[in-house]
Amino acid sequence: MNPEGDNDASRQVRTASPLCTGDFQKTVGELPPAIPPNWLRSGLLATCALAGLVTLGVLTSPMDEFVTAPGVVRPSDFTLVFSRVGGILSDVNVTDGMWVEEKAVLARFDDWEIQKQIAQITGEIEQAQAELDIARASVRKIEAAPVPPEFLFSGLEMERQKEVQDIQKDYYKRLQNLQKTGAASGTELLSIRLQMIASESLLKRSQQANELFTGGYGDAAKDETTARERMIESRLKSLQRSLADANEDLRRLEVVAPESGTILATARRYPGEKVNAGDALFKVTKNSESELRLYASQDRVNLIAPGQLVRFRSNNNPDRLAPLATGRVTAVASDRDLEADPDAGGTASAYRVSVAIEKAPYELAVGATVEAEIIIARRPFWRLLLMKSTDTM
Repeated sequence: MNPEGDNDASRQVRTASPLCTGDFQKTVGELPPAIPPNWLRSGLLATCALAGLVTLGVLTSPMDEFVTAPGVVRPSDFTLVFSRVGGILSDVNVTDGMWVEEKAVLARFDDWEIQKQIAQITGEIEQAQAELDIARASVRKIEAAPVPPEFLFSGLEMERQKEVQDIQKDYYKRLQNLQKTGAASGTELLSIRLQMIASESLLKRSQQANELFTGGYGDAAKDETTARERMIESRLKSLQRSLADANEDLRRLEVVAPESGTILATARRYPGEKVNAGDALFKVTKNSESELRLYASQDRVNLIAPGQLVRFRSNNNPDRLAPLATGRVTAVASDRDLEADPDAGGTASAYRVSVAIEKAPYELAVGATVEAEIIIARRPFWRLLLMKSTDTM
């Protein structure tokens, strides 16, 4: 190989090229200079001016400053139906979307134990009522005759025995006088004497019976029967209260609708499910209006206030190019200690933000999740740029 030979050949080719000759260079120097047309200059100037105006317009135009918050679409007014007792469901009478009237029975618990208790109390009430009737009859009987039947006419018997005894005494005196004259025998006198003794005994018995009739024996018997009547009445009232409580417990086993409306959701749908006292069983609404329940984090909640505009998109709409729905903030929770919100899901530690829906370009499904933008301010774009740059410094 001869590199020097190669260089000589290259040099000869370049020297022989017409572009490197002096005549060509002279020809190029005689060409007129290139001058752009006026329309190109005008277009370039107009483009630069338009770009400046657009840039100025963008920098000075108002831009929305917003915070994002997840949430859910829910009815604006609804009622949760809770279980007042715990037990096993025996009947579930409604399904989702069904219209129910106020006081309609939505579900019923198993009532075997209470029915057994009611039957037992009812039997005891019937027995107590029979005993009360007997006690009242005894009171009426004592009031009419507070002593045994054989003493009912003791007062009349006492008066009659007194008259008999007076007659016998008078007759006895006459026989004594007749005996002195020999007109009467001693046997007759003895017989009258024995009759007088028997009359005295009957008189004494009639007097004692009359004293019992008008004395403390009759009052004591009446007090005894009256006290027994009051005791049975008290036991009967206690049994009736127990029956009323059992019937109330029976009514508590029925889950009723607090108002007329539509069943939005049911937590228990099948008989045989076990339910604890205080569990939410049904969600009922009486209107068709909806609202948003958003959940803001603690670093954003201080920027949110009632009246702010909210733009959101519901995840139940598959069209991602559909217009955004709008609403207004109506309330912002001041605390997040309460975690009993049934719509909170996994965001119970966030602050609740209520939003009234103003415009929805498509139907919003109740319960659908949303991603919302809460407009907290409108500022020129250049201020937002400066604020962001300042925040990053």
